Amino acid sequence: MDLHARLEDLKAVARKLSLEIEFSDLSDPEVSIKSGYCKFKDRAMVILDKNLPTEEQIDILLRELKRFDLENIYLPSWARERLENQNPPAIET
Repeated sequence: MDLHARLEDLKAVARKLSLEIEFSDLSDPEVSIKSGYCKFKDRAMVILDKNLPTEEQIDILLRELKRFDLENIYLPSWARERLENQNPPAIET
């Protein structure tokens, strides 16, 4: 499975969680901004730097999805395996 298909898989999981995915250019010489999870006006979202390699975007999205209870959410086997091998962040409720 290619990387773009894997990224699409994770975007589908995020939609099931009502988690918005925003791809933005985060390169700003005046402000340091990193990709990751945030809440803005009661909207849960993950902002991903569109300039990052797809593999790194996948890693960030997997890390942020692990915050949520994924027990009853379908995950492709490759994603569940990768999630099980990551250190968990705090779970969002």
